[in-house]
This record gives sequence, C-alpha cells and structure tokens, in this order.
Amino acid sequence: MVTLKDVAERAGVSPATVSYVLRGGRHVSKWTDERVRKAANELGYATNMAARSLKYGRTGVIELVVRGLDVSSIYAKMVTHVKHACSDRGYRSLVMQTEQDSRTLRDAVGEINSQSCDGMLLDAFGLPKDVIDRLNGNRAIVLLDDLSKRPAFDTVVMPHRESSLIATRYLIERGCRRIAFVGADRSDLQVAAGSGEDSARSLRLEGYLQAMEEAGLAVRPEWLIPVDWRYFVGVDVGRGLACDGRLDVDGVVCCNDSLAIGLIRGLADAGARVPDDVMVVGSDGVTVGEFTVPRLSTVALDVPDLVNKGLGMLIERIDGTYDGEPRRVTAGCSLVAKESAGESASAD
Repeated sequence: MVTLKDVAERAGVSPATVSYVLRGGRHVSKWTDERVRKAANELGYATNMAARSLKYGRTGVIELVVRGLDVSSIYAKMVTHVKHACSDRGYRSLVMQTEQDSRTLRDAVGEINSQSCDGMLLDAFGLPKDVIDRLNGNRAIVLLDDLSKRPAFDTVVMPHRESSLIATRYLIERGCRRIAFVGADRSDLQVAAGSGEDSARSLRLEGYLQAMEEAGLAVRPEWLIPVDWRYFVGVDVGRGLACDGRLDVDGVVCCNDSLAIGLIRGLADAGARVPDDVMVVGSDGVTVGEFTVPRLSTVALDVPDLVNKGLGMLIERIDGTYDGEPRRVTAGCSLVAKESAGESASAD
C-alpha cells in the first residue's frame, strides 16, 4: 500500500509537508503544492480518513447544508463546486438539504459535534446563533448569507445590493425609463430599519432605488411589487402587469431568476412580448435561465468565488491558522446579458 512517506520521497519533500498539503494547507508555494499532488496521483495515494480521524481527531469531511437543491436554487449550482474545491484541499464533501425544516436543520448542526465532519458550510435560514453555537460543540462553521449586523460566525454573503444595482443600470442603458421591481417594496426597508438587520429583500431594493435615483428616474409605488420569490408567483405578476394588453412599464428587475422566469411566462400568457414590449432581468444565474424563450438576462452570482471564500475561512478555522473575530466577505457577481433584455441570439 502506498504510504505518506512514499509520496514524500517521490515529491522530494517531508512527510509532514505531504500531510499538510493533502489536508488543504495553503501556506506552501504553488510549486510544492503541485509537486505533492502530482506525486500522490502518480502513486495512487488515497488519504486514509479513518486513520486521520484517530490521529488528528478529524474526519477529512466538510458538509454543505442548504435548504433546497431544486433547479431554481442557486445552491444546486454550489454542489459541484464544493465537491471539487474540497477535493483540491484534501477533503471530501457531503451535502444535506433541510427543506427549511427546523428539526432537520438542528439535527444537521448537531451532527458536527459527533465528529461526522470537521466543518460545515451552513444555510441557517433563521436558526438562532446561540442554538447553532450550542449544537455545534464549538466546531468550525461558516454561514451562507448571514446578514446580521454583528455576525457570530464567519459568513460569506450574496451580493444583494450590487446585483440589483447592476441589473437596473443595465436596463437604463438599454433605454428603459419605467422600470418595475419585483420581490420587495419600501415596507421591507422599514422592517430592516426597525430591526436593525438588513435582509436580502431590503438590500436588493436598495440597489434598484440607487440606480433609479442616479438616473433621475421616478419610482411609482405600483412599480414596487412585494411578492415571494417563486416561479408561479412570477407568472401571476406577469399576467397582472400585462392585464388587458396594457403595460405601464418598459423594464422589470426581479429579485431572483425564479421570479423572472415565471414573469416571462405570465407576460406571454397575457400577450406581451419580451423584450419587444418589456425587458426583463433576473438575479442569481441559475442554469434553467439558459433554456427559457427568450433566454434570461441575469446578474449571475460567482459561485466558485463564493465557495472558495467560504471554504477558505472554514479551513483556516479547522487548521487553527485563524482564531479571530467573525469575518464577513461578499461573493462576486456579473451581468450575463441575454435575449430577455434585448441582446440578439447571435450575441450568446
């Protein structure tokens, strides 16, 4: 059986260096990292997870816990990226979906205390921080999209304000002047101000309002449509906007792609044409948007960036190379212009 020592001899480094690299250590040169991984692959070396657990008190496993993995969820795109990013760092990955069930979520967080994994990327969707802290047994956790003013754990957040800002600016550049925003209204800003905590809804609305103000464009109250971010809700909104064939807007920014895809269907049902009558832009960049007619323009989340930032913080906690105050980083995003906002099919 190939041993750690065999890999070290092939790579020309110490066994300790091999162990560190294959556990995901990042404080080595690119040359050393590549040499160790090449040697391990050539020799067919596989880390013995059971032995690692006994010796280091670790499993070599990182768990991704999210609320859902259907095609409308950005988390569905995360799974493959998490798998590869963990593998590159010498870890295996497990995935659990909680379907927003609080008991399932509590069980998932509690499992980390029984050494089922070394750390967790966690979509907590409202589970109180003191409960997470009590259940996880002080093991490493990085939260996904925790918008608390004072985060209790490291967190990587979605670019909510930036995505709506980019989408609205783009529609303005395309000539739109009467732009609706689907997914929030000013009451969401009031709730956020009253609670002292931002929300995805309030931040996305802020981005839209900033772009409209920059362009000197008025925002009518009826253009702000506070609905759930789901396909069938978008269908109803689209039918309502195009009621009797009368459209009061020439552009629509949606809080996510699910709403935007449903909206396009509802507009079509009511006889409105996208983008000829109204342009539509979503947010997140889910894969199914590539198959709508017309194809959906969106501000796509940089999923690899989100995963790498989250895993980076998590492994620093696991390895003990960082033990400071909770950190918050924001994932990147970029405009993907398609047919729903007037780009020609030949431009894709």
